[in-house]
Amino acid sequence: MTDRGLDSWTDDLTARERVREIATTITEPRSVDWVREEAQVSSWQTAKDELEMLVDFGQVQAVEGDDGNRKYAPNYQRRYFDEVAELINTHTRAELRDEIASIQADIDEWKSRFDVESWDELEATLTDDALDSEGIRERNRILRQWERYEDNKRLLKHALELYDDARELHPGRNDSSNASTPVSQ
Repeated sequence: MTDRGLDSWTDDLTARERVREIATTITEPRSVDWVREEAQVSSWQTAKDELEMLVDFGQVQAVEGDDGNRKYAPNYQRRYFDEVAELINTHTRAELRDEIASIQADIDEWKSRFDVESWDELEATLTDDALDSEGIRERNRILRQWERYEDNKRLLKHALELYDDARELHPGRNDSSNASTPVSQ
């Protein structure tokens, strides 16, 4: 019996589209062979050509691997700017400011709760002899969240700083109160 159940993710995609799907979601440098296998593409040359095209367009970057062979890695700069554009496209300035305030309120609560002034100070408390394992785990969880919040605040700050300029790049679409019109159109 050959009942496959769910359709394969590759069914409606060409070989080149499958390479693009895999290559634009990698999280660490990968070889042509790795991408080719993950994309279920039989031709090494097709995978290589598509990866080189993605490098040309800035979607991924080519790096030298530990083994001296060329690998393809995420373009974190591009991903960051895409995230900023996504924030500008989907939120008003007021929503971005509200999110920053919400994040800061949580950080302020942690500062007060643990009597610290910074993430570093909270991390330094992990070696406090009075803490049990549950207290250490809780602080580790909060440290990870705090770090993520700081990254999000930085991203939100950049979105706010670029908001008006990004909206002005599209004549007739610079109404900052209407975030439903994407900047990237």
